[in-house]
Formats: sequence, C-alpha cells, structure tokens
Amino acid sequence: MTVYGAVAFITAEGKSDTMSETRGFFVIRATGSSASVINQDDFRPKAF
Repeated sequence: MTVYGAVAFITAEGKSDTMSETRGFFVIRATGSSASVINQDDFRPKAF
C-alpha cells in the first residue's frame, strides 16, 4: 500500500504551501464550502 501526505489551509502563512509541495505533500486550499488541490502540473507526490 502507498500512502501520500496532504496539507490543507484556508490562509497560507510564511509560504507554508510552497514548502509543503516541495516536500512532496498535496496542497489543498479550502475556500468556503469547497476545496481544491493547487499543486503545480509537474508535481510528483512523495510516498511515505
């Protein structure tokens, strides 16, 4: 089984969204009653 990590946020502070993506996490932006994955097109997740 492969496990991937993710970080969700409403407001990113201190470039935590960029740092999380660099470390291999999916980055999820929560907005109101929805959310979306905002990783770059060339993103490759890290398997844990």
